[in-house]
Amino acid sequence: MIITYYWPPASGPGVQRFLKMTPYFQEFGWKPYVLTTEDGTYPSIDPSLLNDVHPTVEVYRTKPKEVFSLYNRFSGNKGKSGTVGFIGMNQKSLKQRMAMYIRANYFVPDARMGWNKSALTKAKEIIESEKIDALITTGPPHSTHLLGLELKKSYGLKWIADLRDPWVNVYYNKIFPRTRRTIAKDQALENAVLNSADVISTVSQGLKQEFENRAKHIAVVYNGFEEEDFKHEAKKDSNKFTISYIGNFKPNQNVPVLWQALADLCLQNADFKQKLRLRLIGNIHPDLISSIEEAGLNEHLVISGFVSHKEAVELMKSSDRLLFIVPKTEGNKKILTGKLFEYLASETQLFSIGPIEGDAANILNECQRMPMIDYADLNMMKEMILQKRVNGVSDEYKIYSRKTQASKLIDLLKN
Repeated sequence: MIITYYWPPASGPGVQRFLKMTPYFQEFGWKPYVLTTEDGTYPSIDPSLLNDVHPTVEVYRTKPKEVFSLYNRFSGNKGKSGTVGFIGMNQKSLKQRMAMYIRANYFVPDARMGWNKSALTKAKEIIESEKIDALITTGPPHSTHLLGLELKKSYGLKWIADLRDPWVNVYYNKIFPRTRRTIAKDQALENAVLNSADVISTVSQGLKQEFENRAKHIAVVYNGFEEEDFKHEAKKDSNKFTISYIGNFKPNQNVPVLWQALADLCLQNADFKQKLRLRLIGNIHPDLISSIEEAGLNEHLVISGFVSHKEAVELMKSSDRLLFIVPKTEGNKKILTGKLFEYLASETQLFSIGPIEGDAANILNECQRMPMIDYADLNMMKEMILQKRVNGVSDEYKIYSRKTQASKLIDLLKN
């Protein structure tokens, strides 16, 4: 049984990871049962992903008691969707600051913990009726792992806790007004999961290093990409030089030096200026748009909202450059987002900015792609923007296919 808060029609990397790996479970000899939410609080939805749920996967849903939607209403956010990577956390009104304090200190480890009561009841029912042998919990939300703790105690199941992001040390916890008591409580919960799970799986070497001193056994299972999604060809617009960013674009990914580099090239090269198209697709923070406009790039900027995963892949393949930016935050050498693997699989030339010795930089080097560029390296940015790929794309990236990653997870279950 796989317990995950995020599942179609929810969208995002937290959905893609197990949605795309579970079809291979049956092939490797395991029957997957998924326990997830019904009408949860999702940052974005993509109903088309429901078509990707494999027929061999049995899905059970329970309704959460959504404290997150109450928080949204109290803080003035419309609707019931959650924030994306906590975009817009710089709340200023007294009411918003109070809401943030409550969110930070009364919902530990997170505001999706309201799902756990109904999920635990259903999980026990499934375990007993289907004779479940092994359990996987995946987070964020890390409150999902508390279900693993309870079920481990009750049934002694073999348990893999899959941590896709840091827990106590996740970047937005450093912004939250958390008390020392809250931090200590959260740390105790994290330690309990790390000590109790039979295996911890993470998405990067950096996260493995963060957790390994407290885990019985720990392994890296990358997010990867689904080969079938990238088999078709896509046509590029020869009249445009399109640089695309696809996904959530947060304030800590703003690189003013990049916008300066593009503006300089427009001044120096009339042909470049005529062809440049800067395309941003997804949840884009207003501060990023302001920074781009301040650099004088308004006429080149094309902004689109959320698109389906299928459309996102099409846009990746039809771009001339894909912009990949590692957030500027403490510990960012460990950050390795699922976006990178899909970018690699598109075989479009990447333009990557971040720590030049981090996990993401190592993947780029292994796959023989253009190297990571430092946030402040103006000259290198200009050079790399104009540099054309001479040879074809190395197929080193194919080791990160979802089937390969699923086989790693299955090996952990078997062993």
